[in-house]
Amino acid sequence: MSRRQRFLIGFCAGALALTLVQGALLADESQPDAALWAALADGGKVMLIRHAQSEEATPEVALTLDEDGDCSREQTLSAAGRAQAEALGNRLRQQGVEVETVLSSELCRARETATLAFGAFEPWTPLNHPRVLPEDEATWLIEDVRERIAAFSGEANLALVTHGETITTLSFEVIEPAEIVVLAPDEADGFAVLGTLTLD
Repeated sequence: MSRRQRFLIGFCAGALALTLVQGALLADESQPDAALWAALADGGKVMLIRHAQSEEATPEVALTLDEDGDCSREQTLSAAGRAQAEALGNRLRQQGVEVETVLSSELCRARETATLAFGAFEPWTPLNHPRVLPEDEATWLIEDVRERIAAFSGEANLALVTHGETITTLSFEVIEPAEIVVLAPDEADGFAVLGTLTLD
C-alpha cells in the first residue's frame, strides 16, 4: 500500500470519527428539549409563554392598554409574530401537550398570541406588562401569578401568555418572543424552573 493510499484511508477514518462525534454532541444537545417536551406531555406543568413578535411601536403605544380592547390603539403582532403564534400551537399539539387552562395578559399582542396558539383563553390582569399595571398594585399582582403557579395541579398543563419582563421577574429567565419557560409547581416551595423551549 502506497503512502498516498495510507494517507487517504487515515483521512477518511478521521473524518468519519469527527462526524460521529459531532452527531453524538448534537444528539446530546437535543436531549434537554426532548426531556422538557416529555415533561409537558406528562402534564401538571405550567408554561410561561412570551407573546409572539410584535410590530415596531413607540414606548407610549407599546405600554397602552385600551379600555375597550381596541387593538388599533395598541401594539399588535407582526405578520411574522402571527406565524410564530400559530407555529407554537401546532408544535404543542404535535408534541402531545394538553392544556387545561390558558390565561393571558389583556394587552392585544398577548391576546392575539393566545388566540392563534390555543383558540380560547381567559384574560387575567396580573399577567399584564408590569409597567401597565397600577404602580401601587404591581408587586402583589405578580405575587398572585406566583401563587397561581405554585397551586396548580392537574393532568394537563396551565399556559400563561405574558411579557418578557414578567417572565424574567418570575423565573429569572430571559427568552425571545414565542418561547416557553417550563415550570414544575410545588405548593410548598413555589415552583422549579425545568428549562426553556424554542420553536427551532
